[in-house]
Amino acid sequence: KEVQAEIIPCSLTSMEFFDRLYRPGLVREGGSIYKCLDEDIDGFLVSDELHRMILTDESEHWDVYSEEERQELLFLLFKHLVLGGPICQYDDKIDRYLEVAKSLYKEFITVQKNSETKSIEIASKVLKVSAWDGDICWFPGDDHPQTFCYVIINPINRICTVLSHDFGKGILVNIAYLFGYALQLSYSFNLAGQDVVLGLVNDF
Repeated sequence: KEVQAEIIPCSLTSMEFFDRLYRPGLVREGGSIYKCLDEDIDGFLVSDELHRMILTDESEHWDVYSEEERQELLFLLFKHLVLGGPICQYDDKIDRYLEVAKSLYKEFITVQKNSETKSIEIASKVLKVSAWDGDICWFPGDDHPQTFCYVIINPINRICTVLSHDFGKGILVNIAYLFGYALQLSYSFNLAGQDVVLGLVNDF
């Protein structure tokens, strides 16, 4: 068995990052998302250009964001909201996706002012974690774009937020406190996930 941890970039401090989505063929100035012919992409029924831009490099808008930018936590939160669950009803306007992504990001991330440059910087550290037994991922679940576990560590207040989702089984947010290197998770968090996160935080 093996626990894997991937560092997730978290450097964005402005929602201006999404301004480039407002372009012909993708999102109108009023926020309406351009539609497209229905197609199946990686198991998702895609009926608009925003989903195509997120899911496939065959989209003419794929280059709106680089591979590095697509790994930023803010983009990942936005992506997860847009893709949704197996029976979600997609929104025709982009505004709600952006509003919720902003709210989640502000809730999860801790910022601080650089004493020298006076600029705002993000203090939080973010890990994407998973546990494997050979080729089988037993936490957070089957390999799927909408199955993930992010561990967001606030080193200032010693607070750890765990955002976990197993596609088709629901979403879970846990907030835990770090006392030194000990992590106390709420009882609602499954035992497998607790063991994984405990091991990672102990090494942090």
